Amino acid sequence: MENKIFKVGDKIINFNKVYRIFKIIKQKGEDKKEKIISFRPYFRTKDKRSLTFSIPVTSIDKTNIRKPMSKKELKQLLSELSKTSNIKTPIDIIKTREQLSLNDPDIHVQILKCLWKEKNDGTTNFTKIKSDVLGLAIEFLTEEVALVSGVSLKKAEKKIKTALKRSKQYC
Repeated sequence: MENKIFKVGDKIINFNKVYRIFKIIKQKGEDKKEKIISFRPYFRTKDKRSLTFSIPVTSIDKTNIRKPMSKKELKQLLSELSKTSNIKTPIDIIKTREQLSLNDPDIHVQILKCLWKEKNDGTTNFTKIKSDVLGLAIEFLTEEVALVSGVSLKKAEKKIKTALKRSKQYC
């Protein structure tokens, strides 16, 4: 991770979900003291109330944990969602599901644009699995958009869908 300085209250993105660091401890390791960060879901839903995670700071580079995007990056992301997708070939749904796990909003945008185009194209069969992956891609972006925008999860989802609808591919 480009910036390994963490403090209590920082937000991080892991597995496409927003988490808040609530504790940092120094724990004795084999030869030295090691910082361990503990974090829990930022958006608490009924199924995620008691989840907590911890990871040594030195291990963060081996994961897809990252800091949230900036407001400027969010604006660019929503702008990119509004643009036309140039991809003409049908999407490989298995590869797409794998790419969603990379915790990269730019990849999520490309996936959303392709699936949105295919859904609204009318010339292809938009299967249930593609619909599920589209919903998953929207869900993965929603928490981060809500955090950065300072809005509720429902309003963040609406922002994403509105940006997609502005795309020239919308019929």
